[in-house]
Amino acid sequence: MEQATAFAQTQLTLSLQQAVSSQLQAWNAATPATLGASDWRVAWGPQVFVIGPVKGSYDIITGNAKFNATNAMAAFYSPTLGRYVVAIAATNPVSWYDWLTEDFDTNNVVAWEGALQVWNGQTNTINPSAQIPCLSEGTFIGISNLLGMVDSVTTDKTLIGWLKSFSPASGDTLTFCGHSLAGALSPTLTAACFDPTAGLLKGTGWKAGDAMIYPTAGATPGNGPFASVVAGLGLGGTNGSQPWQLWNQDLHNNLDIVPRAWDPASMQALPQIYSAYYGKLTIDLLNALVNKAVSHAADGAAVAGPYAAINPAFLNGTSADDAANEFIYDYQVKIDGHKQTEQLTIPEAKASPYHPTHQKSVSWKEQLLFQHTTAYGRIILGNPPEPVK
Repeated sequence: MEQATAFAQTQLTLSLQQAVSSQLQAWNAATPATLGASDWRVAWGPQVFVIGPVKGSYDIITGNAKFNATNAMAAFYSPTLGRYVVAIAATNPVSWYDWLTEDFDTNNVVAWEGALQVWNGQTNTINPSAQIPCLSEGTFIGISNLLGMVDSVTTDKTLIGWLKSFSPASGDTLTFCGHSLAGALSPTLTAACFDPTAGLLKGTGWKAGDAMIYPTAGATPGNGPFASVVAGLGLGGTNGSQPWQLWNQDLHNNLDIVPRAWDPASMQALPQIYSAYYGKLTIDLLNALVNKAVSHAADGAAVAGPYAAINPAFLNGTSADDAANEFIYDYQVKIDGHKQTEQLTIPEAKASPYHPTHQKSVSWKEQLLFQHTTAYGRIILGNPPEPVK
């Protein structure tokens, strides 16, 4: 099975490489340049990590098994901008391992100093407590997976091995970014690199002041003392004027439940916001799900103290009126003579050139999914609405 896992990992990595290469070529060819320059290239990876076959998928007769990508990561560089970007993949929605282990293993915790010991090749000798920085075990496992990945496409090195193999040019910057699961992993990986005591890049040409993070929709990876570790790294970056032009903060949509995890008060506030648009049965269900999540994380909090968000910042307003303009509805539109369904906010419907009609509420599950995914593309990238498929 190890050979089959390695083969699946190779094939998934090649598939990702092809997709990344095609997209990067298109971005570089665009006028004006989509990413601010036309010379972006892959510097490390892309690399996929596969933990093993999907549980129950092995067919003893055919010998076949199904595999899903567990984690993925790549690094890019633009000589014109002098910028390195380490991009980490979000939760694979079809990977139960991602969901149950890296996302939801919050009832167990690991001391931050102990995690650094492990990542530096030593043995964890530190017991977690509320007085010291601690991580959820899921985040610890996710970072361990990322650090263990060997780039089989570009460098034949781990990410840290590659970063240690050269010194950046003067003025070069290093950005760690990711959404959802990666919104928790990217600041944690940055802290692992630049922790002033035992950071993995300590003693190299890389400095915290030249690094920055851009996490979106990240769940909380650790306790309050760990949030203070990240806040105290001395990272760089100059903020812009828009709500999404902020470095070193966890940017999130007010209607998204994921970045509210695993802070009890923040999670428990969401059903009240949704209650203006959904009936009692739906809100009771949301409350039950939230209370289950709070209870699940409470075991970890009992050891390490409450989970605390890392420099959270809302991308949109938080008032009831703001929320009213952020919820989506299904609308009918006619495009090129064909009736289609688009999911639009009320302001988007009013501004649409297609004169949407037949407003209809979407299910709470569709709402939560949209607010965690598509909404960020519209808020940050200005992506236009697309017909529902």
